[in-house]
Amino acid sequence: MENKSAQVNRIVQCAESLESGNINIYEFVSFLGEKNSSVLCIPDDKIQIITQAITRIEAGNCSKGEKGALLEKITRAIFDNTIFSCVRNCRTSTNEIDLYVQWTEIARLTHLQIAFPYFGDSFLCECKNYGEPVGVTYVGKFCSLLLCSNVSLGVMISWNGVTGRGKWDASKGLIKKFALKENRYIVVLDKNDLKQLSRKETNIFSLIGNKVQALKLDIDYSTYLKSHPAESEFARNGEK
Repeated sequence: MENKSAQVNRIVQCAESLESGNINIYEFVSFLGEKNSSVLCIPDDKIQIITQAITRIEAGNCSKGEKGALLEKITRAIFDNTIFSCVRNCRTSTNEIDLYVQWTEIARLTHLQIAFPYFGDSFLCECKNYGEPVGVTYVGKFCSLLLCSNVSLGVMISWNGVTGRGKWDASKGLIKKFALKENRYIVVLDKNDLKQLSRKETNIFSLIGNKVQALKLDIDYSTYLKSHPAESEFARNGEK
């Protein structure tokens, strides 16, 4: 394993290479996110917290309250770091938010919000420890919370995901319709996503970015709208 001095030298060399190539930091980090680089994976000490929490949940012998606390512990391990900061149980006048997540000062100074614009300036994160997939009623409340909180991204961590067999059915359908109508996105992280993160098979930037992109591509029909040959005729008739 490299000693500290060798690691510092390697970092300096990388920084000099970026400088000579006129690549700014957010272009570089954005590239790492797109390539699902392990550089952006969760640190090992946080991975250990997530893995232990997942193991306890899967053992099936914890109460509902304990499971909720474990899910929040996982969420904090993912989002509370040098890049993001979390405020627990931040209240609005109409509701309660489990976690309000925003960029740290370091992240803002390095313009990481430009590299990952789908996070916005801040976003909301809620942990749901239901024994079943989260239904339409609660997803609808989360949609309302996003609107009154004036954020464009909501992350729902639900061990069993949300309801809906088809793309436009139940909770899954509501999430898509909400995205279409409001240009706001609810991303659901289930147990499979959490396990991928714990195994460093993905990083949170790629995971959320891909889910937001999937929502956009699934509902964005504008690319299929082409000029019809009869449009000019309608335009001339309209001028008469």
